[in-house]
Amino acid sequence: MVMMSIQRRSSSSSEGDEPQPSTSGEPPAKVLRRHPPHRSWQSSRVPTFFDFSSDDSDDERDHEWLPSTLEDAFDPCFDISSSEDELDSVSQATTTHDIDEPLSNVAAKMIKRNVPGTRRFAWKRKDNIPNLFSFQGSPGVKVKLDVSSTPLEIFSWFFTDDLLDLIVKETNWYAAAHPPCTSPKMRKWMPTSREELQAYFGIRVIMGLAGRPSYYDYWSSSPVLRHELVAEVMTRDRFDQLTACLHFAHVEEGAPLPEDRMWKLRPVVNALSNSFRSTFMPGQEITIDESLWKFHEKLDINTCNTSKRATFGLKVCKLCATTGPAAGYTSCFKVYIGQDRGDIPSSTKAVLHLMETGGFLGLGYQLFVDAWYTSPSLFRILQARNTNAAGRAQLNRKFMPKDLSVRGKGDVDYCSSNGLLALQWKGRDTFTLLSTIHTASMDGSKPSVVVDYNNSMKGFEFGDQMASYYQMSRHSKAWYRKIFFYLFDLAIVNAWAVHRALGGGESQKTFRSDLAKELLGDFREGADSTRHCTATRPPVAVRQALQQRRHAVTEIPDGKRRRCRWCSEQGQRKNTRSFCPDCNVGLCTYGCFEAWHTDE
Repeated sequence: MVMMSIQRRSSSSSEGDEPQPSTSGEPPAKVLRRHPPHRSWQSSRVPTFFDFSSDDSDDERDHEWLPSTLEDAFDPCFDISSSEDELDSVSQATTTHDIDEPLSNVAAKMIKRNVPGTRRFAWKRKDNIPNLFSFQGSPGVKVKLDVSSTPLEIFSWFFTDDLLDLIVKETNWYAAAHPPCTSPKMRKWMPTSREELQAYFGIRVIMGLAGRPSYYDYWSSSPVLRHELVAEVMTRDRFDQLTACLHFAHVEEGAPLPEDRMWKLRPVVNALSNSFRSTFMPGQEITIDESLWKFHEKLDINTCNTSKRATFGLKVCKLCATTGPAAGYTSCFKVYIGQDRGDIPSSTKAVLHLMETGGFLGLGYQLFVDAWYTSPSLFRILQARNTNAAGRAQLNRKFMPKDLSVRGKGDVDYCSSNGLLALQWKGRDTFTLLSTIHTASMDGSKPSVVVDYNNSMKGFEFGDQMASYYQMSRHSKAWYRKIFFYLFDLAIVNAWAVHRALGGGESQKTFRSDLAKELLGDFREGADSTRHCTATRPPVAVRQALQQRRHAVTEIPDGKRRRCRWCSEQGQRKNTRSFCPDCNVGLCTYGCFEAWHTDE
């Protein structure tokens, strides 16, 4: 290694003077070279001496000090004023800091000299020597839970009582400000409570487990379609009221609308983000990728991605655990709202936001990302924050090497630049990857970076796969209500991941089933809350008495309708297709027909 030193400028020599050869016949004095003390890459103090290899040497690796902040890496005004010869010059006598130029200025130059975009950044045809940082995180469950904790106890750390009380308050406010449309047979809105809202969510979990063509079928009179537990807990009319009035935030009358496009869901998003971070910390390997939550209604923040199953929907960037029993756990997430503007790419912003929000920078984490995020600039910034990264890349990205080429299946081509590996491998398709973790070594028939990348993506996709099996979300014109149930599913998947991390062995189906039972609790208001639109059949004794009196319900000819006489006497208006020929009055098939004749 060559040690850089700054030439002392004396008053008797000009700035461009060079050392004069000895005239005494003695050999010239040897250049003094001091080796810097051992320095950990995890320290943030600027070093006194800088140690780097010459550009002509392929045997030794450059040790560079990378930008410590995002502004350093993207400073458009940065320019290295000193030439390479001046930086590489070594004085015969200079071993102290007594120089004209401040050491901080020299340090700033050396920090930025190998950042992508500067003239010292170059790819070399040699294998990579990664700078791996020691892991200083503390993974695991961070709250008071154990293997005996019930699903509701785990889930309550995400959907807290404070969040439920907020939803109850906003739902009651919305129902008072915008009364739901009701038919004559429905009761007026009654304020909801935390217990009723939990029962409502429990019914939604059951609907994800036991699907029906229409949610009306859960209250159907057909024993094949009807779900007795759902009908017993809550009437269909009350379920409709809660669904129509479910709300999470409001703006006072006369106040301007917030600029945040997610303001209607922002309290829920913030609460879940905080609880996801504080409940569980993933292991050293983490993954950032995007999910697409299906939503086909017109929405300004909708995106199209043909590589995703949903194609159209809301894009969500998520940071997930990659390995271990809690693989698929989402620690942080960011909903794309289309308001990212600036000189820094939105993909870079998303990665740095998630890493900073989750507190993962500076702890030696190994991050895996998809091709939309990967770039040499991003990886240099992460490396400066003691974070290694790897991911699939696109050759047309800025500062990527342009001469990588593979022809036949199994071919590998690679180059490196100061701890950053660019590798191309041809399998079924051609894969290009960047990594500050790997060398170009092979793992069987594939490069090790390809194997690790595939395994990390499997861990990320596992969470999306589990959430898609028992989705609670249904068609809704109110986008924020549908997105809310995507978040609810995400919280359940995270709770199940924590259950597995604690040593539990329940399947997701069993976990959701137990959670639904605990959410329902003892709440049973299916018979008293409001009148059921499809009344139950009358007792056998009543039907036999009606048959003896020769009264029978008959369909009105020609498909016409008549007003129900019994409903009219009760102050309600309802048309029906059935009537009693003996009484010549229109009567509903069940309930009204028996009530009319019983009172005679």
